[in-house]
Amino acid sequence: MDSLPLELHTQIFEFACTDDGSTARSLSLVSRYVRAAAAAYHYQSLAISGLAQMDELVSRLEATPPHLRRIRRLFLSDWTHADVQKRSMFFTDMERYDAEKALAARILDLAAPSLESLALVASCPYTAPPLVGHLFSITLPRLLELSIHGFYPFPRLPGTMPKLERLHLSGNRNPHGLLQLGALEAACPNLTHLRISDVAIATPFARELHAAALPPTDASCDTSPFPSVLPPRLRHVVVEARRLQQSVHYKGSLKRGTQTAHEKMMALLREVQLRRGDTRLQSFSVVEDDGYEAYEVLRRDWLGVALR
Repeated sequence: MDSLPLELHTQIFEFACTDDGSTARSLSLVSRYVRAAAAAYHYQSLAISGLAQMDELVSRLEATPPHLRRIRRLFLSDWTHADVQKRSMFFTDMERYDAEKALAARILDLAAPSLESLALVASCPYTAPPLVGHLFSITLPRLLELSIHGFYPFPRLPGTMPKLERLHLSGNRNPHGLLQLGALEAACPNLTHLRISDVAIATPFARELHAAALPPTDASCDTSPFPSVLPPRLRHVVVEARRLQQSVHYKGSLKRGTQTAHEKMMALLREVQLRRGDTRLQSFSVVEDDGYEAYEVLRRDWLGVALR
């Protein structure tokens, strides 16, 4: 330790503090010198889940000078993993849900100027849309990668994410409107990778994507009065569709209608995949699966274990 100057120590600590915050916490316990040298990176990379952790983080951040609370990488979940797995809600806990939303929004406000990578899991169905809407209303000048799970609205405000390159959206079964009127391009002008997960029986969205990707003369299946367009720099698209569960028993025309809608969605998506050469995309993938554990997938991808 004594043989290296402070500048090299700080660079080492910067490179080391890229996990879920464990390294930064460990460094703060080594010695006073190491704690001081690594102070600027204590909050550089954080994984925060649930009311208790969010409450503690907000208290710490608000008591820390801005230059020492720069968050570059953040995994943020309104519920703990255990709560997410239970998938149960109680109307008697509405005050708790509101508190979780308020704390998550406050963390996003404090982190926004320095954020480069963000994974947000908004599990509460009552508070997810306003929480994600709040995220899309603030300016994130350095954000490069964004993953969201929860029932999300669409980014629409121009220039809020000027450097964003990779966007992963999950939790809206039919994100119809995402590609209309150039809103996605306005909010994310540098977007190159788009991944849409957990869509189901989403024929309107499939029509929209079909119309946006293929030449206008071939996109007659889109009857919407609002034009659908892909962001100009977008080159890679992945759509993950939830497989129709055969164990769900519908009756008569309802079952046939559901099956027909699913098949129509998949046919439209497969056509774009087969005719990718007619688009300006470098890759277009369609994956049909049985759903996935969003909390684990987003956290794993955020840590960089299995980036797609």
